Amino acid sequence: MKATDIERLVFSPFHTSKILHHFLCGAKTVNSNCIKTELVHLVLPFIYNNHIQNKLKNLNKNSKFNPFIENKDFEIFKSSLNQKINDYRKTTNTAIIILANEIDLEVGKYLIPNTDIHFNNEKDIYLKPIYKSSYNLGVILGKEQYLSVFKKLRITEL
Repeated sequence: MKATDIERLVFSPFHTSKILHHFLCGAKTVNSNCIKTELVHLVLPFIYNNHIQNKLKNLNKNSKFNPFIENKDFEIFKSSLNQKINDYRKTTNTAIIILANEIDLEVGKYLIPNTDIHFNNEKDIYLKPIYKSSYNLGVILGKEQYLSVFKKLRITEL
C-alpha cells in the first residue's frame, strides 16, 4: 500500500465525519447548544496527534479543560496548533458537509446534531479509541466558553 493510499483512508471524509459526529455528541451531553461552529476545526488536530489522543481517551465526563492543557507536552502541541488547524481546514469542512448529508445536523452559530452516536457502540478495536477521544474532547470543550478556548490555546487561525 502506498503512502497516498494510507492518507486517503485516514483522511476519508466518511471517517472524519464520524469523528466529528462523536465530538458533537460529546459536547451535546454537557451543553444543549452543543458547540460553537468555529471550535469544530480543533477536532482533527487533536485527534490526529497520537500523544494528545491517548490523553483524551483516558478522560471521562468529569474531566476539565485546564488540567488537560496544563503540562509541558501540551505546550509543544499548542505551538503548532494554528498551523495544524490551517492544514486540516479543508478536510474538516468536507467532513462537515458529509456529516450534514448523513444526519440531521443544524448548522449555524452552533453545530447541533439531532442524531446521537456513542463510541461504546463501535465494534472496531482501532476506531473505538479514536471515537472515544473525540467524544471526550467534545465533553471538555462543551463545558468551556469558546472565547476562553481561543485564548488558552492561543488560536489565531479561525
